[in-house]
Amino acid sequence: MLHNFKKNSHDTGLHVFFNGVLSIFNCNSCCKRWFFTFNGAECSAPFPIDGVVFMRTGASPNPVKELLRVRHIEGVCENVPKGEVKVGFWVGNCPSYGDADARTGWKGTSRIYVEELPPPQH
Repeated sequence: MLHNFKKNSHDTGLHVFFNGVLSIFNCNSCCKRWFFTFNGAECSAPFPIDGVVFMRTGASPNPVKELLRVRHIEGVCENVPKGEVKVGFWVGNCPSYGDADARTGWKGTSRIYVEELPPPQH
């Protein structure tokens, strides 16, 4: 999912958040990671903006489980250049885990918020 945002200054940060349902299902010892990108790259200053969902037991022959929960992922990225910024929200595998089924959004409204913040005070 991509959203275009016009950043007005080179020394400001971008505050972003996702709020909505994230889920994984029908898997054992599985993990998925949702994360923001800025012009195709994850934030490096100060840190990546991400969240994970892990499930220990949820696959057949046990009753199949699906973790459907409203979740909130939020942070500020300080190294984004001035101008047109493509803000992305993606899902991928967690390090050291295989692939698992994941969903973003379910029977509700999901929101992605992008806001330019003044420069940080050091």
